[in-house]
Amino acid sequence: MTPARTVLRRIFAAPHPMASTALALLVGAGQSAWAQSATADTAQLQHQLAQSMHLIEALTARVDQLERQLATVKAAPAPASAPSAAADANATRLDEVEKTVGQLTAASSRDLRDVGLPLHGFADVGVSAARDAPAGRRGGFAIGSLDFYLTPELGGNVKTLVELNFGVTERGETEADLERAQIGYVFSDQLTLWLGRFHTPFGYWNMAFHHGAQIQTSILRPRLLDFEDDGGILPVHTTGLWGTGSLRLRDGKLVYHLYAGNGTRIADGALDPNPAGDDNGNKVVGFGLGYRFGGTLDGLSLGLNGLTQTVGAYDAADTLQSRTRLRMLGSYAVYDNDGWEAIGELYRLHDADLGGSGGAHRSWAAYAQLGRAFGDRWMPYFRFEKAALDQGDNYFLAQANGRSYSRQVLGLRYNADPRAALKVEFNRTNDQGVGRALDELRLQYAVSF
Repeated sequence: MTPARTVLRRIFAAPHPMASTALALLVGAGQSAWAQSATADTAQLQHQLAQSMHLIEALTARVDQLERQLATVKAAPAPASAPSAAADANATRLDEVEKTVGQLTAASSRDLRDVGLPLHGFADVGVSAARDAPAGRRGGFAIGSLDFYLTPELGGNVKTLVELNFGVTERGETEADLERAQIGYVFSDQLTLWLGRFHTPFGYWNMAFHHGAQIQTSILRPRLLDFEDDGGILPVHTTGLWGTGSLRLRDGKLVYHLYAGNGTRIADGALDPNPAGDDNGNKVVGFGLGYRFGGTLDGLSLGLNGLTQTVGAYDAADTLQSRTRLRMLGSYAVYDNDGWEAIGELYRLHDADLGGSGGAHRSWAAYAQLGRAFGDRWMPYFRFEKAALDQGDNYFLAQANGRSYSRQVLGLRYNADPRAALKVEFNRTNDQGVGRALDELRLQYAVSF
């Protein structure tokens, strides 16, 4: 049996020669799309399916041509006058056929999931105005953020997620933050392990709405869930190890989270999640449980979460000022069906001073948001927030925004298309440390790509 026939036999060993190739290509495309965001899934999958079909058609045509070429080579008689020359010519043609078939075999087995670096992102711009704004508070037109969301394709069970955010400071300087950088391994639907920097898996908002402004209904996040570099008072980022998975129960799905990582510190009035390494060996440990109902209660989700860690507070000279054992327990309830969006979260904190006083402090913070969609375009919404924070608690005392407050938010969102949203929002904030209400009006245009 000639080498070319041996290679061809490997290709045509199955009763339907191209079935296995088509199946492998389709599976590869499906696995590639699964790792991307829900909006990009459909377009990416369609693109890869089209590529697969073109390749299948090309392979089929080429193999038919090679079969005919090989048959012609074998059937052609050698002229009696030049037997050695004919034999050499046939051998050369067979070698060329074998090389071509080998190249086609390698092409058909190539992993089509390697489509480069899937890159998605978000951007927003806007304008704001405030009545009786505090000194130093700026209004007018402003750039929001440019956020790149990368999901490199490595194939198999390996998952990666990188989020790089560019923002403009109040001084007009552009700064970059590596918001998330996590590498995971999928053992099954019941267990995925992530290692790196991720959004701390507590509550609903912090897991559902990340740094892209277009994906959340409102312009502002609830103040109690602001990011650390925006003056947030809770540790919404963690660098460490995170295990998560889901189980089907009855008509619904149970989701769990277990994680451990570098403890948070307070540096110069702001939370620092220690992404470069733990400064004092204090670790954060936490859990989360959520259940999404199906059937007649489809759209309803309930959850419970908690974390504990020791937090050190440092001044501008990096001198330790206090140590607090932070214990937080949270819960949420969400309904997102039939055009309604109802979200509520409550957090209770029981902190202990590990310094001289040794006192215990209790605080709480909560919000509730309600929105109603009209068609695919319009959604008015309202949110109420309130935080009652013990000002004797060193954890809050050391933070610039660690004060009790209340806020009412009234807004309207208009979806120009599925990837672009125009929002107008009015909010009134009563800050315990300011002593008067602050009224703000904001307009934002946000897109995803």
